[in-house]
Amino acid sequence: MAKEAWMDHTHVRVTSEDGRTSYLYEVDSVGDRTCTEIAERRADGTTDDYVPSRALDDLFWGASSQRK
Repeated sequence: MAKEAWMDHTHVRVTSEDGRTSYLYEVDSVGDRTCTEIAERRADGTTDDYVPSRALDDLFWGASSQRK
């Protein structure tokens, strides 16, 4: 079962059962979650961070790009 840890009132980090992958979500006032970061932990202790493509769309075209 995945673990959830609230960072503040608008951000929650969800970590996989094995602890190797975590997802940082931004939570809006309705409770909808938008993934803003994916982190993969390697056996050697290093971490690779990724920005989901939807977050990049928001960066370039604004949050309205999510709405149709």
